[in-house]
Amino acid sequence: MSPAVAPLSLWLAALALAAVGLRGRAAGRARRPAAPRAVRAGLVTTAAAVPCPCAVARALARPGDEVLLLRAGLAGRLDGGALARARAVAAAAGALAGTALALASPVLLVAAPALALTGALAPGRRVRALAAARRRAVVRELPDLLDLLGICVGAGMALDPALELTAGRLGGTLGDEIRRVLGDLAFGTPRAAAYRALTERVDAPELARTVAALLQAEELGAPLSRALEGQAAALRAARRQDARERAARAAPKIQLVVAMLMVPAILLLVIGVLIIELARQVGGVVG
Repeated sequence: MSPAVAPLSLWLAALALAAVGLRGRAAGRARRPAAPRAVRAGLVTTAAAVPCPCAVARALARPGDEVLLLRAGLAGRLDGGALARARAVAAAAGALAGTALALASPVLLVAAPALALTGALAPGRRVRALAAARRRAVVRELPDLLDLLGICVGAGMALDPALELTAGRLGGTLGDEIRRVLGDLAFGTPRAAAYRALTERVDAPELARTVAALLQAEELGAPLSRALEGQAAALRAARRQDARERAARAAPKIQLVVAMLMVPAILLLVIGVLIIELARQVGGVVG
């Protein structure tokens, strides 16, 4: 290897390590939770639209699919059978991709079942990711809704007009859910049943505690604004504690990235410079 090629290879390796390290540090920072719309279900709906044998779809159906789709906000677009068809289509696509790899190289024969299994699991994981993102968005928006609702109730507004005004001002996932609750109440659904349906659609303990406080304040005649203030303060305290815990967990990960990637990258750069200098000094002596 020529004296110029060795430093160049080391510098390329250093740049690659530095790029991976910077990406790892960026991923280790505390990030704002993504809104549910950031986790798209387009691939799931597309796979669900592809026809497949009913027996295969029934074999891939799971008992909790309907609840999972409800919490992901997809109950009106998909049902349990559609999610099962998406699993079957994704498994078939994975099997075809694995077969193509096996034909290219017999060593990759094991890729076909592995990719088929991955494809079968992918739609469920996608829907669960959507449900988790939707739950995080609701928990993030809940303190603001409680503050606005407490101001409206404290100013003398009734609960339902205050909820309608707050949902319109707040928007987002929680605003849509509040508007759905108001629609259920307008169609004659009892308040407790409408609130219970809300907690079933959004599997968030924070929202369940807020709903319980609202129902208790209505039944016992307690001041609603005081209950809302207490709930908002408790949610913000819990969010601050969660942010501290995430920051504490992120620090060792960042240190590991620096130790395993950034430091070797710097050392490779230094070694490349030393090789060039040694080649310049020793090359003239040894000819």
